[in-house]
Amino acid sequence: MSQPPSAFPALLSMLRRHGLVPALLCSTAAVALLAFRLDWSQGASYVFLLWNLILAWLPYLLALAARWLMVRGQERWWSLGPLAVAWLALFPNAPYLLTDFIHLSQRPVVPMWFDAALLALFAATGWLLGLLSLEIWKHWLQRRWGPVGAWAFVALTSLLCGYGIYLGRVERWNSWDVLADPRRLLSAVHAHATAPGDFPYLLGVTVLFAALLLLSYAAFESLRLRFRRAQWQRS
Repeated sequence: MSQPPSAFPALLSMLRRHGLVPALLCSTAAVALLAFRLDWSQGASYVFLLWNLILAWLPYLLALAARWLMVRGQERWWSLGPLAVAWLALFPNAPYLLTDFIHLSQRPVVPMWFDAALLALFAATGWLLGLLSLEIWKHWLQRRWGPVGAWAFVALTSLLCGYGIYLGRVERWNSWDVLADPRRLLSAVHAHATAPGDFPYLLGVTVLFAALLLLSYAAFESLRLRFRRAQWQRS
């Protein structure tokens, strides 16, 4: 069944409002810089950043799909529920790019300052994708639960994201292990919950990245609100 004539302009407006253009520009710049480095070094160093960036895009695309259902008035639990669960499982992939700085070291041919800039661009792009996707769910919940409930969701999501980053960076779990090896993953989560002191970096990584995400989202939303108010005043 074809979409009504107004669907395409509404889709473009939604994508523009939720940051598709800056997300594409940042991603294109990051991939171009990586391609330049690969050609410069004639090696495969940092090629993993491309895969990590693809993973960072997944929660953003899921959030956009959910937002489109909201715009079309099709926000039913059986449609938004699976998207929300998949988004939450994949969401840590976006800020996870910041942890790729552990790979920064002096390598042949390419100076380290260039690699630092490359990692920073990928990290900033991933973080932006995460904030943009979080904003969609937060604003939707704010209309239903109010500001307190919506910010509680942001805080809880930030905490879960920090834990997801710990699972990925420290214990080397992957997103697809939720489906590929759920029993062993649940066993690890149970061990973390019952004896957190047995895992030296668990609380530190989880709390640090949760705080970074929560504070950066608060700043991000404040800037977005100021920009929108300035637009309204000019119109």
